[in-house]
Amino acid sequence: TLKHQFDFTHGGFGNAPKFFHPSAFDFLLNQYFFTKQSWIRSVIEKSLEAMGKGGIYDQLGGGFHRYSVDERWVVPHFEKMSYDNAALLAVYSRAFQVFEKPLYREIALGIIRWARESLVDSKNGGFYASQDADINAYDDGDYYTWTLREAESLLTKEEAQVLLPHFHIEAQGEMLHDPSRNVLYVVRESEILARELELKPQEVMKRIDSARQKLLAARRKRKTPFVDQTFYTNWNGMWIRAFLGAWRAFHDRELKDFALRTLDRFIQMGFHPGKGM
Repeated sequence: TLKHQFDFTHGGFGNAPKFFHPSAFDFLLNQYFFTKQSWIRSVIEKSLEAMGKGGIYDQLGGGFHRYSVDERWVVPHFEKMSYDNAALLAVYSRAFQVFEKPLYREIALGIIRWARESLVDSKNGGFYASQDADINAYDDGDYYTWTLREAESLLTKEEAQVLLPHFHIEAQGEMLHDPSRNVLYVVRESEILARELELKPQEVMKRIDSARQKLLAARRKRKTPFVDQTFYTNWNGMWIRAFLGAWRAFHDRELKDFALRTLDRFIQMGFHPGKGM
């Protein structure tokens, strides 16, 4: 069934609006581990790479938005849900262990970075519920999107030379409510840009990294979408599982410690003998 529902052009399952279906990738990772069927590997790799390079993933701050309004993973509904990111962290961590692709590690660490910055009670343990898509009723993801003029004003000529084509930042963007605003998604890889511009790949990567940091610093000065600080037991269970899996994959002891601190909090505050959580 998954094979028949797979989008061989863009990755993922089904058509627009397109959702992640992380449990399907969990299942396929298990199947591939035991059977080594090549088509399963193709489905997993094409999907995880398309999702990780798409606008559905926050290319600056890390973490995944709720779903893609198009089949190409470009324009998201910008809300970030706790359960999506917990499940996808588990998938990308396991995929890195199976395939050892640096991109999967990068995406997983990006989810962790966003969670640590926006979604956790760092003192007591626990993960919040979600982060809004918008600041108010009159914008549509403006916190996350950029005009060409905004990007150029922040970057050196050398940085703009690589970042604008890397993220497809142009005068005509993707947002219907404001066509000048661009969703950031990877169009040209650093290796391709290096060949086109006759630069060393390391130099291109250096420029992309410095440019991304400048855009992220500027974005942090914008009003931040509201975070719903509700604690849901089941979603926190997903995060505990995901952080422990990421600890095994990336050997960051702080992930294990925070997962267990969260578990202790829910046992203390949420467990009722004879009734459960």
